[in-house]
Amino acid sequence: MVESEKGAMTTAVHKLTWEDIRDFPETAGRTELVAGELIVSPIPATRHQEVCTKLGIELGLFVRDRDLGTFFSSPTHVILDKHVHYEPDLSFVAKERGLIIAENYIEGPPDLIIEVISESNRTYDTVVKYESYERYDVSEYWLVDPREQHIRVYSLQSSGFVPLGIFSAGDRVESKVFAELHLDPADALVKS
Repeated sequence: MVESEKGAMTTAVHKLTWEDIRDFPETAGRTELVAGELIVSPIPATRHQEVCTKLGIELGLFVRDRDLGTFFSSPTHVILDKHVHYEPDLSFVAKERGLIIAENYIEGPPDLIIEVISESNRTYDTVVKYESYERYDVSEYWLVDPREQHIRVYSLQSSGFVPLGIFSAGDRVESKVFAELHLDPADALVKS
């Protein structure tokens, strides 16, 4: 507690940093920082994991076969700022930017971040993370929506994120990061 000029007691707030949370046990769930505030999410549901796995296989092979860089098919620590840290579902760093990949985290914006929307965190992915990824210059952001059965793709331009489209079963996902990609959203969104 700190005393204010008028004699009232106020609470001092300490913004957390990556250094404060980096040694948290992995069993704590997904731990992220938004403006220095700790956000802990439970381990995702099986449907969420199924979609991540399918996308991870498709995109991982695409990246590997073309030697494009490093694709992370599970949550990886991404540090965008001292007080801003996320663990996106899937992410990609282009080969020429590989120096931002450290042993335990990515320091700086990946070229592509993909979040699979869970019903419990719909606003967090579509508003909070969207705004952070745009502010910190993530080149492309995909929102994969199992409920709506589509993938929304946003590309970073000088004015911010610009929608490239909403892609459903039978469409080909358009991507500036993966220009040669031929991905039908049904490959990831249709239940096995």
